[in-house]
Amino acid sequence: MAAYNGIRIYAAGKITKNGWRHSLFPIHSDTDYEHPDRHPWPAAVPIRSLPGAMYVGPHFISDDHGCYHGPNQHGVAASDDACGGAYPGLRRPEVAARCLDAITRSTHVFAWVDSPTAHGTLVELGYARALGKPVHLYTQAGVKELDDMWFAGQIATAHGLAGSAEEAWQDFRLRLR
Repeated sequence: MAAYNGIRIYAAGKITKNGWRHSLFPIHSDTDYEHPDRHPWPAAVPIRSLPGAMYVGPHFISDDHGCYHGPNQHGVAASDDACGGAYPGLRRPEVAARCLDAITRSTHVFAWVDSPTAHGTLVELGYARALGKPVHLYTQAGVKELDDMWFAGQIATAHGLAGSAEEAWQDFRLRLR
């Protein structure tokens, strides 16, 4: 039996091309998809560093060109077409619905905030807490602009500073034991 069986993690935080999630979760795998109008997000993807645990979202559209990762696009070309119209993006209501559904299906929320512009993350954290999910919020140490995240830290189950997402993930893994 795997040590983390039954744990389902939603990873909140700013989404960028080749962002921090790529070093922690199997974002590019057999579950990637390029046509969101034809394929829903995967229900869950195994997390190699937590045997038995699953990553439930958010999921991105596979795209090595970065067309889906522009400003305000959430990694899925939210409300727009990607690559000059070669691929459709997801509409914003669908993006929000998929994220809220993934949070609902999660057992834990891991949040890495390294930018004061992670506005959607604040909504995700509040939603998760309202559902009674354990929220582990980590903010990047040394970024003065993140001092305003103190309120989010107060409602989180656990809040800490870390030098990197990888460092935050290591602390989170220890807290799960």
